[in-house]
Amino acid sequence: MKHYIVAFTLMILFGSVYIGYSDPNDTIPGNNLQLDNIIKNAKLLVPVATNHDSVEVLLDVADRLAKTSNNLHQSLNILILKGQNEYFSSNYEDAIAIYYQALDGAEQSHDSALLAKVNLNLGMVYDELEDYDEAITYFQKAIRISQSINDSSITAKTYQNIAISYQNKKDLNKALEYNEKANQLAILKKDTTMIIDVINNFGTIAYEQKDLVKSLDYYTKALNLYQTINDRKGIAMAYNNIGLVYLDKNEYDKSINYFNKSLALATELKMHDFIGDIYSNMTIYYEQRKDYKKAYYYYDRFNAIYDSLAGEKKNKMIYQIQAKYKLGKNTRELEELKIQNQSQMDAIDSAKSIQIYLVAITILVIVLMIATFYLLFKEKNLASELKNKTTELHELNVSKDKFFSIIAHDLKNPFNVLVSYTGILKTDLDLFTKEELQQIISDLNEASENGYNLLQNLLLWTRSQTNRIHILKSNFVLANVLTDVKALAELNLADKEQTLSIEIDPNLRVYADKDMIAVVLRNLVFNAIKFSVKGSAISLRASLTGANVRVDVIDSGIGIAEESMKNLFAIDKNTMIQGTEGETGTGLGLVLCKEFVEKNDGKIWVESKLGEGSVFSFVLPVAKA
Repeated sequence: MKHYIVAFTLMILFGSVYIGYSDPNDTIPGNNLQLDNIIKNAKLLVPVATNHDSVEVLLDVADRLAKTSNNLHQSLNILILKGQNEYFSSNYEDAIAIYYQALDGAEQSHDSALLAKVNLNLGMVYDELEDYDEAITYFQKAIRISQSINDSSITAKTYQNIAISYQNKKDLNKALEYNEKANQLAILKKDTTMIIDVINNFGTIAYEQKDLVKSLDYYTKALNLYQTINDRKGIAMAYNNIGLVYLDKNEYDKSINYFNKSLALATELKMHDFIGDIYSNMTIYYEQRKDYKKAYYYYDRFNAIYDSLAGEKKNKMIYQIQAKYKLGKNTRELEELKIQNQSQMDAIDSAKSIQIYLVAITILVIVLMIATFYLLFKEKNLASELKNKTTELHELNVSKDKFFSIIAHDLKNPFNVLVSYTGILKTDLDLFTKEELQQIISDLNEASENGYNLLQNLLLWTRSQTNRIHILKSNFVLANVLTDVKALAELNLADKEQTLSIEIDPNLRVYADKDMIAVVLRNLVFNAIKFSVKGSAISLRASLTGANVRVDVIDSGIGIAEESMKNLFAIDKNTMIQGTEGETGTGLGLVLCKEFVEKNDGKIWVESKLGEGSVFSFVLPVAKA
């Protein structure tokens, strides 16, 4: 019903356009003026509309007018607006299909202005899909074309967007360089909206550089300016950004206040993808506040929006669209080649010399062979690219299946124990002896620890997969981390009457993210405790080996079968083994260890024999001068 009301309103606003187009052959003077007015209004509506279906109705009317007047330039402009309408609706696969159609038309008509626009818009879509290299490729094309025709508006907008892509790639120097270029052009053109967006980008870059004071200053300025021009989507994003800064500053009350403001406004404006980002931030907020029930609730809401299966389908469709565009372009080139060859044949038919005739035929055959081999080569490369993407999609699907298997099964087990025991204690507490109560309390403690450890690993792994964990490398003394881990393990060691020795040069330093390496060591040490018998000894050793520092966690436990070692660090393999006292685990801790070590330019491996213990080893870069 809402669609029809808005459509009726548009009919009233642009009544002359609808009436003027009642007949496809209508040639009433002023159609071009009407068309220009519609396009002008559509450009204003597309970025701010809450009902994009009504904008599509308006663009269809403009498209009919453009085709009636055989105005190819305006038809392509309308096509670009249709792509933008799908982009702002978060229908990225539809947007890409439309943009490739516009790119095809602009290339055939040799319209440089439209080529610059289409390349800019394609880059923006690929940035949203996190294919930043592809996005930067299109942005660079847009910059070259816009500069060749002195179109500073497109150049400025492209500078702004390429800065965002470099920021997403964590190349902050490039991001600052292009954001400053965008800022200079925006000030020169007195473009208020772009100036605000650039200020917001400066805030995000400062946030990535861990300069929270400068970041908060930029975000606050952007918020005030968005409020001045009543840009509600900008206000929603500014609220979220300020909430993130306060979260990192551990000012939790301010943080959740801004997140709630952002969520309310984004929900009202139907900013579906952005709502997912807010849910992700609120998950981290409640995890830090140790409110795991709410953390899991918001993670579940986040996951519902970013369902990996939908992402696979979207990416697969996009690459099919790319293949279709490239195939169409190759077909046109072949057709053009055939036309040229036909012209040569006509010239040969009119020639009198048999020698010229034979030479021309030879040249024609060579050209056709080169063209054929060229097309076959491009087709082979495209097939190889599609095969690689299919493999990547399969791996993503496997990771998703493992992740949900852990949530559906392993996270449920400790809570089943908690619910069952607490239910019995609630109704039949007086029936148990002191010894039985002590055993129940011990079981409840173990279930709670297992649930907490698993949830902590799940949250860390999830943040790693969504690039929410920022790597902060520094030079630090490794012995301090080993000592902290040993202190955390003292209770577990005492429970199993085990000893943990540390052999390390107290001055040995590494270059890595200290918190990540602490997580790695904690997982490996607790695994060694779990899979070693009572009264056994565990060793932690670290030594300098060339340009790296090698760390070994050595136990004399139950060991690992050779076939199981191949799958220890794989998310898609079930490597769950019970400990010597019946302890359980999911294998996710080792997957997390592998990810964190590799993110710090290191390598991890295991050496083990069944019944003879295990040695888990990893290397990290030695501290830099």
